[in-house]
Amino acid sequence: MVWPHTWFDAGGAVGMYPGMQCAAGEVGACMWFTNYTEISGPPTLPDDMRTFQDMYIEGLGYYDYTKHNPWRSPGSAPVFSPCGVAGGNPDGCPIGGAEGECPGGGFGYGPSAEDVEFSDVVTTEWKVGGTAEVGWGIIANHGGGYSYRLCKAPEEGVVTEECFQKMPLNFHGDMQWVQYGEEGQKVEFQANRTRTGTFPEGSHWTKDPIPACHSMDGGWLEDGPGCPASGGQFPAPAPGLLGYGENYLAPGAPDFLFTIMDEVVVPADITPGEYVLSFRWDCEQTNQIWN
Repeated sequence: MVWPHTWFDAGGAVGMYPGMQCAAGEVGACMWFTNYTEISGPPTLPDDMRTFQDMYIEGLGYYDYTKHNPWRSPGSAPVFSPCGVAGGNPDGCPIGGAEGECPGGGFGYGPSAEDVEFSDVVTTEWKVGGTAEVGWGIIANHGGGYSYRLCKAPEEGVVTEECFQKMPLNFHGDMQWVQYGEEGQKVEFQANRTRTGTFPEGSHWTKDPIPACHSMDGGWLEDGPGCPASGGQFPAPAPGLLGYGENYLAPGAPDFLFTIMDEVVVPADITPGEYVLSFRWDCEQTNQIWN
């Protein structure tokens, strides 16, 4: 999440600046997540909300290699933290292993964001019963979908996943857009949202609108942006809005210079006060959740 300004974005210095979706904070805004998490039962997501298609294996047919990954039952896979763990692996990788980077990304033994004292945090004011703009950016497009949640800031202790699960926010309307910077161009298109098969039951989730490339690696091994070799996993919502977000030729260099934007409804029945907003992106390609 990059909008509104997050805990990681000291003084609101980064925001929606194009190509800077992972830049905020000491360890980087994209390094707060849960690694190696899966759903406990069969998939509950409607098939039309899929973002990575089954893999075809010659002689065996189609193989559903994402069936245990978080997006296949949105909101149900456990997280180490509702706000993300630095490096994604609080107990090491493998568990109890040496400190350092982890296979597939991240690192071990990082703190949970809710336990960190961030400096110069920007506070955003929302109106009870109104709507508010929210946005997030992609550097590695693992598909899946996302939800926004609120939790009233506790007088003692820290926010919890259980608290956020009590107040999932509804999205406003059937449209969303990508935006190239706070004052930049907007490209609007139809959103794909669902309440079917979600947790908490009936909570509102939106499909990642940007199709990754039609391969298991999602486009990491493509020789350029925009899926020149394989095409997209599903039709792009607008011309040029597809791809993995980076590739092996330039790891970490963002192809996507936009923020994915939505409006959410601020509940009309909540007590005014201080709240924490949590973004939850349940991936389909991988067994990961970003907050």
